[in-house]
Amino acid sequence: MKNFPYSENELLEIASDFKKNLKDHFDSIKEFCPGLTQEFIYKFKALFYEVQSPPLEPDADPVVKEFKLALDDLSNQVNCLFPIFRFYMQKAFPYASNLWEAYQYSEIEKAMRDYALLRACLEGSVKIIDDKRTELRAANCPNPTLNEIVDLSKQISDKHQAYMEYLRIKDVKHMDYQNNLNELFKLMKMVHDAASKCFKNNPEYLKKLTFPAKQPLPQN
Repeated sequence: MKNFPYSENELLEIASDFKKNLKDHFDSIKEFCPGLTQEFIYKFKALFYEVQSPPLEPDADPVVKEFKLALDDLSNQVNCLFPIFRFYMQKAFPYASNLWEAYQYSEIEKAMRDYALLRACLEGSVKIIDDKRTELRAANCPNPTLNEIVDLSKQISDKHQAYMEYLRIKDVKHMDYQNNLNELFKLMKMVHDAASKCFKNNPEYLKKLTFPAKQPLPQN
């Protein structure tokens, strides 16, 4: 959660102005804040450059798009096979609708774009195939169709697992980015407070190293 009263772009613009002016006025303002040391300068610059490349939003992330396209393609392949599978399931087990429902068989078409639900449905379908292949083959269900469903189930499971791991790592990077912005703001607040005291009678310098009016800043 951000702890600054500006948009990210606004904060970065203000930080850029601080960076341009900090060197020229650092010796003056450091007298008003013990934390303004040479180490502070290094940390400020490091954080400033660290936050110049924000993580892409999911809608703009080409890797996310690639995962979704791959999963949609696999889902479409499943969708083409399931009318065949349904036909032979009904033929092999005409009085056992409870068998299908036990594995969410009736939900498969609803799950085509819900990848987690699709994985669960396919796992149930693969269990049916493993347990009932003899009966399905006796009803003349093509063996390649059954094998393809099993294979697609594994592909979807593997691809979805990789997708979820990518999103997890992406979330961690986004949290790190937000934490860096928060930390940068804390450093900027130190500069703001020191400059406010140092240049209270010098509006020109004051403007260079203090936050523009926005809303009340958090108190220390």
